Amino acid sequence: MGIDNSRRFRRKAPRLGNPHFWIITVLFVFLTISHFTEVLSHLPFLGHISMPAALELSRHSLERLLYLLLMLYAGWALGLIGGVVLWTSSAAAMLLRTFIISPNFRDALMESLASLAVGALAITLMATYRQNQRQQRKLEKAIRDGELARRNYEELFANASDAIWVHDMEGKITLANKACEKLTGYPISELTGKNVRDFIAMEALPLTREVKDRLLRGEAMDQRYERRLIKKDGSEAIIQLSTRLIVSDGEPQAFQHLARDITEERRLQDNLQFYLRQVLQAQEEERKRLARELHDDASQQTLLLTHGIDNLASRIEKYLPEELRDDLGRLHGLSQQTYDSIKRYAQALRPRILDDLGLVPAIKWLAQEVHELSGIEIEVQTDTIPPLAPEIQLVLFRIVQEALNNIHRHSRASEATVQVQCTDNEINVTITDNGKGFEIPKQLSDFTRRGMLGLTGMAERAQLVGGHLDVRSGEGKGTELRVTVPTRLYTPAGSQSEQRQKASD
Repeated sequence: MGIDNSRRFRRKAPRLGNPHFWIITVLFVFLTISHFTEVLSHLPFLGHISMPAALELSRHSLERLLYLLLMLYAGWALGLIGGVVLWTSSAAAMLLRTFIISPNFRDALMESLASLAVGALAITLMATYRQNQRQQRKLEKAIRDGELARRNYEELFANASDAIWVHDMEGKITLANKACEKLTGYPISELTGKNVRDFIAMEALPLTREVKDRLLRGEAMDQRYERRLIKKDGSEAIIQLSTRLIVSDGEPQAFQHLARDITEERRLQDNLQFYLRQVLQAQEEERKRLARELHDDASQQTLLLTHGIDNLASRIEKYLPEELRDDLGRLHGLSQQTYDSIKRYAQALRPRILDDLGLVPAIKWLAQEVHELSGIEIEVQTDTIPPLAPEIQLVLFRIVQEALNNIHRHSRASEATVQVQCTDNEINVTITDNGKGFEIPKQLSDFTRRGMLGLTGMAERAQLVGGHLDVRSGEGKGTELRVTVPTRLYTPAGSQSEQRQKASD
């Protein structure tokens, strides 16, 4: 504000190059000399200067009138600052003569004060008039700018690539742009006055009411949301919306929607999700097959080999030298370790407890296995978990499995916790440890470049079932992994409409 005021002062202050400034200065000096002729009478030239005498008029009244006219001239030519400066100088000149020289003090004082009062009023009026003129020009410019902005907004609104419409509190559309025609199939003339319920799918109405209630409560809707739209020809589209509340005089008046058709984009995403799930399913089937073959074939043969070595050693023990008996003992121990390892690998590939008892017992079994293998104390805390889709159950188990394996191999932790929490709509699994931690990359792709393929795989698995993975860590601060997935498996966009179509057929 100080900078702006100084700039304003510089603009209003009189400039030395202004001819009015020099005219006023010369006239003021000449008039002041005339006003003090008694004092200056002993000077050879100045003592003969007398403006009233030159004009052949009465003396001091005319001079005070001339001071007044000079003040008015300064206020008009030099603005408020110039007028105030000259008013102050004139006041000093007239009052100085009044108090020092004038024989009739009362008349001189009254005339001087009257001149100063009229001058001050006139200068103030001129300054006010000029200020009003400036405000008027600013107002006119603001109106022109506002009109230009309005035309630009209308053009931008009408030609926007995204569909934009406004509807009142009852859902009646009052304004729509050209992109709405392409999105809905209705011309603007038909859209205006139409209720949004006429082209919003029934299953999307609860979400619409929820968004409306949140906005009316004053909550921000920063994120876009999706819903289905029924076009004029009966076909369906998936639109991504952002909504804001229009308020006037503190009262909600309408809702403005910005919509984009993402049907094709969602179809591509659904196809990608479908193929990724197929890959995941094929991967798990292969794990099942390998686990079954390890259990039914390799482990049984290894067990027979162990028993064979044991029987052979028992029959010929008294005929063998001590060195050969020790070798047979080492072979027996090695075959037993191999058998145990094969059993552990088969269980890790596809534990039957996950299929038989569910997610929570499988996590507890997994924590016990890692504890026995590494000595890390692992605490499992769980809520009551509702029945989950096999894909969700499998994804969560694999993420916990990978996380605990990472803790065992890399973290140097002594304690870890697995916490499973469930709400109506989502399930959260948090794995924490007190290990060495690491610096978090800024992007998911940086995990791969750093060789952290396990974290990348966990994040991708969570995305397959509509969830996400959050990682928090730091050097010497341990690590926290939090995976959040919906309790219901995401259904591709076209599935419901296709199912309804099949049912009607």
